Amino acid sequence: QAIAYAFDKKGLIKAAYWGLGETGNNQPFLNRSRMYIPVEDREVDLAKAKQLMAEAGYPNGFKTEIKTLTETTMVDGSNYAVGQLKTIGIEATLNTMPIVSLITAVRTGDYAISFIGDSERLDPDDAYYMRFHSSEIDKNNWSRYSNPEMDKLLEQGRTTWKWEDRVPIYKKVVELNREDLAIFYLAKSIIPVAYRDYVKGHEAGMAT
Repeated sequence: QAIAYAFDKKGLIKAAYWGLGETGNNQPFLNRSRMYIPVEDREVDLAKAKQLMAEAGYPNGFKTEIKTLTETTMVDGSNYAVGQLKTIGIEATLNTMPIVSLITAVRTGDYAISFIGDSERLDPDDAYYMRFHSSEIDKNNWSRYSNPEMDKLLEQGRTTWKWEDRVPIYKKVVELNREDLAIFYLAKSIIPVAYRDYVKGHEAGMAT
């Protein structure tokens, strides 16, 4: 939570994505998606971040490592993250690696912080179950997050049919992750796509 209060997501877009992107609000879906769940996002508050660091027993910060891919945007984003962490006393170094090595590391829990992207998801169940359900630890739950309340919500979400009935369930999922921060969703860069001039009203992104 201290990192979440210290992290300027708009600055990340400027630093790593040439200003071409949108900030994330505690979820992988952007606000133009039908699957977006409106929740209140944190504002940057360094005083609050430092207070939380002290309460956690790290008034002077600590040293850590960020594992990421060798791709330019990942390296640039990770370097920006290093700067953001430094504002609250956390000294981070980068460890760049090929995707197979990084996925192996996060699946086995061999990391402290990872800076990594994810592909578009077509449904909240697809987006959240594999990342947050405890049965996915050692597979796709890279945070090794285990919370019985979250498990129950995810199981309800995938067995509920109507979208209007699913929204309250996934709102609780997003709110719970906002507090537990198994994943700190930062931003999505804009993917350039060319269209013929007769294509109208279409936006890139399968989850829109």
